[in-house]
Amino acid sequence: MELPLCSFDLRTGIFCPRCSEKLERGLYNELDVRVMKLFLELEKKFTKLQKAGYVKSVDGGDTIFVILRSGDLGRFEVREIAQLRKILSDELGKHVRLIEDNPDPLKFLESVAAPARVVAVNKIWLPDGSEETRVIFDHERNLKVGEGALKKLMEEVKGMKLTIDFERKRFRGPQRREGAPRGAIARERSSA
Repeated sequence: MELPLCSFDLRTGIFCPRCSEKLERGLYNELDVRVMKLFLELEKKFTKLQKAGYVKSVDGGDTIFVILRSGDLGRFEVREIAQLRKILSDELGKHVRLIEDNPDPLKFLESVAAPARVVAVNKIWLPDGSEETRVIFDHERNLKVGEGALKKLMEEVKGMKLTIDFERKRFRGPQRREGAPRGAIARERSSA
């Protein structure tokens, strides 16, 4: 597998100056090292991994996102991807989602957020000179990835700060006014 850190360093746990620099600069972290070590071990069982390329891993809370180079997952059969995901999930102790990288940040976002559809994307320039991307999805219920996890993933992998909004939100029922008694909503409706 094409890895950003030396395979010898990963096996021994002693990193050369080049790999140490990548770790010190924060390009890769302890999770990345664990996942890369696992991939080295899994190459024997999944020979197609030998031609794959590792990009990054991000811990999104409930789910760990493992990003591989664009086009690499297409080489695997669905059954092999499921087996690989299960092994990684068991080893890492969390649900693992395998994702292909895409040079276009919007296409990458769409593939991660599916089945939610991106309705609109706006750039927001903040007074401090930084920029934020506002993404509007079709419906809140379609977004299966947590908003926080999606924001963290896009920031770590693509360097994008996101604000997420929805065209339609889930109906959560009538909201009780602050300080109003518990049955106030029902009484307001019946008197109207």
